[in-house]
Amino acid sequence: MRNGPDPVQRKEKELAKEQVRRYKEIRGLVQQGELYRLVSPFAGHEAAWMFVSDDRSEALVIYFKVLAEPNAPQRKLQLKGLNPALSYQAEDSGLVLNGDRLMEIVLTISTELGDHYSYSVHLKAVNSPST
Repeated sequence: MRNGPDPVQRKEKELAKEQVRRYKEIRGLVQQGELYRLVSPFAGHEAAWMFVSDDRSEALVIYFKVLAEPNAPQRKLQLKGLNPALSYQAEDSGLVLNGDRLMEIVLTISTELGDHYSYSVHLKAVNSPST
């Protein structure tokens, strides 16, 4: 007979805590931000949305892939709504790029990740626009 929670239950609780923390971090942006549909969920087995704050100092890109396709080309997302005069830092990689450059180039998503894949990137402005 075991004492205490199962190790799997502990992992699940920790994962749930992390997901709640993450949601609280992005909640305002998701609820109050401007929504851009980058990939329509009605066009296939994938979808992508982008939320941008009113002052355009923060953005969140979310991509979902339901079913993978064999030998599919890489998915390229064209970002929208950023301030071209600001520089943005990607939370996960630390990479800093100008808003105009981020909207000009595309965000590439690997297609080799299988079914039920999701990806998100949180962008935050690291400077003020010049006046």
